[in-house]
Amino acid sequence: MRSFLFDGAGRGTLYRWVLVIGLAVAMGACGGEDAPQPDAPGAGPETMADSLTIDHVLRTDDRFSTLVAALDSTGLDSTLRGRGPYTLFAPPNSAFEALPPGTVATLLNERPDRLRMLLRQHIVPQRAPVAGRSGGWALPTLTADSLRLVVTDTTVTVRNARVIDYDVETANGLIHVIDRVLRPDAPNTSDEN
Repeated sequence: MRSFLFDGAGRGTLYRWVLVIGLAVAMGACGGEDAPQPDAPGAGPETMADSLTIDHVLRTDDRFSTLVAALDSTGLDSTLRGRGPYTLFAPPNSAFEALPPGTVATLLNERPDRLRMLLRQHIVPQRAPVAGRSGGWALPTLTADSLRLVVTDTTVTVRNARVIDYDVETANGLIHVIDRVLRPDAPNTSDEN
């Protein structure tokens, strides 16, 4: 009677079984219970893989070169490389160009503290998807201020801006592209629902 562990040549399946069991034991030893789980608080580095973050997505799209320069100059680029989750209301270059002449240069060169405060109002420390929602709700920003996001059948608005593209997925959150820079002194016109 032939055993299932040997093939007709006398070597065989026993060798393969020993190899498989050995590999399984070795792999099991690599991921014990003491290893931090990916979703556990504090597990892994403070920043994520660069190719997946909000910061990286902005850097790969020429429409956001002014926003990227502003984030870099204020140090908020590192926030948007962090674990998150975040939602960024991202004004493209055309939104910055619509500001009064000299505003961007002044903020970048002479008022970095004001620029940082302005940009922090564009960042929500949570995922705030638009798809499938309707009505309005308040979203906290990094400034402890809040933005009112309003979704209707035809438009999505936040403060003084229209959301022109939304729910752009990244590893650490979402990007909503807006048509204006969110200004703290602008009325929250999206309250009119």
